[in-house]
Amino acid sequence: MLIGYRGTGKSSIGKALSRMTGQGYLDTDQLIEDVTGKKISQIFESEGEAGFREIEQHVIARIPSDAGIISTGGGAVIRPVNVRMLRMNSLVILLNTSPEVIFNRIHKSDRPSLTGLSPREEIEQVLKERMPIYRSVADIVIDTTITTPEEAAKQILNLIENGICVPDKRKELFASVMKTAIPSGEKIHLKKISGDYDIFLYGILGYPCMHSKSPGIYNHLFADYGMPAHYTWFEHKDPGRFLSLLPGTGVRGLSVTIPHKETVIPYLDEIKHDAESIGAVNTILIQDDKKYGFNTDWKGIYRPLEGTHGDTAVILGAGGAAAAAVYAVSMRGFTPVILNRTPERAEHLARKSGAEIGTLADIGKYHPDLLINATPIGMGSDPHTPIPPSALEPGMKVFDLVYTPRDTPLLQAALASGCSVIPGTEMFIHQLAEQFRILTGIETPISRLREILA
Repeated sequence: MLIGYRGTGKSSIGKALSRMTGQGYLDTDQLIEDVTGKKISQIFESEGEAGFREIEQHVIARIPSDAGIISTGGGAVIRPVNVRMLRMNSLVILLNTSPEVIFNRIHKSDRPSLTGLSPREEIEQVLKERMPIYRSVADIVIDTTITTPEEAAKQILNLIENGICVPDKRKELFASVMKTAIPSGEKIHLKKISGDYDIFLYGILGYPCMHSKSPGIYNHLFADYGMPAHYTWFEHKDPGRFLSLLPGTGVRGLSVTIPHKETVIPYLDEIKHDAESIGAVNTILIQDDKKYGFNTDWKGIYRPLEGTHGDTAVILGAGGAAAAAVYAVSMRGFTPVILNRTPERAEHLARKSGAEIGTLADIGKYHPDLLINATPIGMGSDPHTPIPPSALEPGMKVFDLVYTPRDTPLLQAALASGCSVIPGTEMFIHQLAEQFRILTGIETPISRLREILA
């Protein structure tokens, strides 16, 4: 599956691959013209871009599952439904070219403008909008700025024939993972796939991280979408050292958990603006040896709070999860208050957010409409609550970001006190849905995540 902007060589490289392999070749734009009997420019003129996208979606839905090589229109991946269909049982390759070369290749095209800007400005703007989507959807990136179609096709075939990683690098990574406390079943599975160099790897990076349920959910989703990928646990003390081991291993994406959400930032090549504002990263997309940082925690908090109203939100804790909570409640219109065991840590977070701060012992001074636990207190078999149950008041909404166990000591105490509660599984599910979209391009239904988690 070849994706990318117009002028990156999708059609010519697709045809070259077809000649070299004997596999069939389909061009979605050509299919659209064949089905409608109109040129793409005529469809845009009569139907507009929205009409064209509808036709494109119907054409993509009809592509047979055994089609060999497919090149797509530059905007095909804008629609999530197209991404799900195109990604199913496919290797997706992004063809990337400099804006100047794209201009030289397409400036005489009869395609209408999408933006009303000059051709050069349009290329710059649309590339800026689409590149994050392209990166998420693609398994592999091939730079076609100076390569001929045949040279690019040979690069692709080499990856298909020899695998997407360097065997020694993959073995070194697996050996380090085997030394950690991963479950015995996972060790057996890693041994089974250790020689399969076509499998992309994903994992959760933290110390500790064995409590995470992400591997089970991700691997179910990979099976759902026919993706040659596996997700495991990467328990490592030093995030910088771990990231330095990844080139050549085939690791394409990471979830990041405590205590690395903040300390991992200096080792990334680019950070999305919301993650930069929060000061914490929980998602890393690795593409073409570059590492892109995101924060989906705040959306995992923001979305379950839909319909929740009030004035004051108290956030317990001052780490990466607390920073995401401050950002999320501020977006919902609450005034955040940060309470932490050590006020110095809270001061650091408050300088960025402007929130009021205090210690956990100060909870009695506030009567918040919303209380969010962003500490690990209550995780696993820990029987403690971050604040005394007596501080919980009827009518208060309590959101515990701890999701293992589902019914934490804090949530049990909150229910007993007449509070309404949101379990951490809600945050986990919603942040994972956004994370999966960033790492694969696929928008998976929340209902499917609930089903897997159950």
